[in-house]
Formats: sequence, structure tokens, C-alpha cells
Amino acid sequence: MSQEDTQRWLKEVMSKIIDNLGPDIDKARYELYQLVDTVMSTQFYVRVKFRDRSKKNGDEEISLVLKRSAQTNPEIRRGYCMDSQFYNEIVFYRTYAQLHDNLPRCYYVDYRPPTDSVIALENIVQRGYHPCPYTMDVPLEYTLAIVRVLARFHGKGYVMKELRREEFLDIVAGFRKTRFEEVPYDNIFGNLIGQSATRAVEYLRRHGYDADFCDKTEALFSNAMENVMMEAIQPREPLCTLCHGDFTVSNMFFKAEDDGKYSAMLIDFACVSYLTPATDLSMYLCLFSPNGLTKDNFYKIMRVYHDTLKECLLDAGIQDVAKYSYEAFLDDFRKSSLYGFCAATSYLPICLGYSIPICPKKVFEMGFTAYANICKQAGGDEVSKILADTLLRLKELGCLEHVL
Repeated sequence: MSQEDTQRWLKEVMSKIIDNLGPDIDKARYELYQLVDTVMSTQFYVRVKFRDRSKKNGDEEISLVLKRSAQTNPEIRRGYCMDSQFYNEIVFYRTYAQLHDNLPRCYYVDYRPPTDSVIALENIVQRGYHPCPYTMDVPLEYTLAIVRVLARFHGKGYVMKELRREEFLDIVAGFRKTRFEEVPYDNIFGNLIGQSATRAVEYLRRHGYDADFCDKTEALFSNAMENVMMEAIQPREPLCTLCHGDFTVSNMFFKAEDDGKYSAMLIDFACVSYLTPATDLSMYLCLFSPNGLTKDNFYKIMRVYHDTLKECLLDAGIQDVAKYSYEAFLDDFRKSSLYGFCAATSYLPICLGYSIPICPKKVFEMGFTAYANICKQAGGDEVSKILADTLLRLKELGCLEHVL
């Protein structure tokens, strides 16, 4: 798309956003100050200045991030589940996000596939939030902030499920399947998992680890999409709730509070799904905080998660919390944590910064299977050892008892 077409599109969208600001808005003007292309979208960073006639000192300025669906061909869009992901985030902000106070404010959404869909959100950097400064081995203080915000997010789902069940289930039913939920698994994500899931076991076998363990886990991971991923996303009541679905540090922002602790805010709800909470927890721990899976740290993290979630339920007036016990969440994690591990086997080399093509066009040209093979080899034994150590920590926590 030409620069002229882009400017015309931006002018049209900004006119609608300014109209949405309210009837008292006057003399509004905007400035595009940054443009960023990502795999799934083009992001326009815009400042809007205006006068609010309802206020004595009415000069105002807001900073927005406009996410426009990626301009690419239908085959790539299908292979990356782009349309479903963009659709889900729009549904999320139209419905569920309105019930939460710890999310970026949404100013405008419009679903116009394939390439004109847009989501306009506040730029939370203006509120003092900053991206996570760590891409691996996230310190415990950040991890605790992360699990607190995740517990509140999951807890809000439980509250709505308890008090407004039909409305909650209607919202859940409105989301489309994405990534690991789509069958057949002929997309980039299914290919990555299918190729990389056995990597840690192959490393352990080469280094003389117990043959029986390697045989059983290799049999499991050889068909990881069916045996692990699809198994983990089956609804397990009563703990299924609305989950983030892409719980990575790139989707978390932080702010230091007056007491020295960090608060966190989540962004990017394109993969939101009705899942067991262990899918979010295990993805984060296996990818970004493998030290969080050591026994001392893991139980501390789980206790903070559960205490925060229980507080959320009690504050909403839900007294019958027995089914949301600490033991129930531990059991849920042990049954579903391999979901996060399998996701880590494919994402870890990218998180560690190894040179892997991420441009969808290049990936599509080489083919998903060939790309997945490159990812499986990236980082060599360094990455394989991290994954093997993570698998053994999960074993120590009892997460493989249903397999062994």
C-alpha cells in the first residue's frame, strides 16, 4: 500500500476516533510519530491534542496505538491465523474488556477483513508503564507482579462465570479458534510444535539419561499437538476461565509503585480462549522463568497466584470458594503444564535472540516444515539443555506422573 493510501486510511480512522471522544471535543488534531510493522499488524503511534469544552482548563493530549491488520496475502494470513486473532481481540475489547479496570483503554475497534481491521488503544507508556526489561530468567519480583495480574485476570473470569454465567458463556462462544486450537494443524504454530517438541528428550537420550523415561516422553512428544496441546485445551470444569492465550513477556508492561513493588498490565488479547489457567502459567514459567520451576520458587509463585485469585473472588462476594482451592490449582498445573513446555520448545530460540527468519513472507516461501526444522536446530545444545532442565524440573514437580 502506498504512503498516500496509508495517510488516507489513517485520516479516515482518526476522524472516527475523534468523534468517539465525545460531543465536547473541539479543535482536535493528530500527529503520527512512529510506525512499527510486526508479524501480525502495523502499529501507528499517534498523539491527539484537543480542547474539552466541559472542563475549565480544557487542553488535553492523549497518546494512542492503532493496530491495523497486516497487509499480506490470504495464504500467509491463514497460516498465521491472522484473521481469527484480530477478530478475537476486537471481540474482547467490545465485550469483556469493558468489565475490567486494569487494561488499556480502548477508543475504537472496527473489524473489516482482510486488511482494514483496526484497534485503537491508549499507549500505556504514558501512564508510566514500561516493557519487561528481561527476555529470559525474569527475576522473582517481576514474576510475582506477573502472576498477581494474571490471577486477577483469571479471577475476573470466575466472578463473571459465577454471577453472570449466561453472559460470560455467550462472550466465550464468540471467540474463534486460533493457533494450537485449530484442527488440522496446518499452520506455523502446529508445525513448530510438531518438529520441536522432542528436542529436549533427544538431548537427554544423547547424554545417557534413563532410557525408559526417554522412550515414554518421546512417544508422547512425537505427536505433541494431539497428545499434549489438544489434551490441555479440553474444558476442565470448574477451573476453566478466560485465559490470555499468549502469556509472554512481550505482552506484559510494568510500573514501579510507591511501595517498591511492581504492578503489571497485560496487552494483546488476540489468542484469548476459554482454557485451564495452567496453560497461561506454564507458558510463562517454561519460557521466561525456568528458575520459577524449582521447588522453592514454584510453590511461592503458586501461593501468590492463589492468594490473589481468592482475594478477587471474596471481594466480589463469592463465598463458596472450595472448588477454587490451592490444591485444585496445583493439580491443574501438574496435568496441563506440558502445554507450556511444548510451546517453549518452539519459541525459546527466538526469545534467546537466535537468528531465525520471522518475516511471514520468508517463512511462507521456505515452507512451514522447513522453517520449523531451522527453529529446532537453532541454539544447538545450549537451547536443548535449557529445555531438558525445564522438563526435568516439571518431572520433579510431579507434572509427568500421568505419562510415566
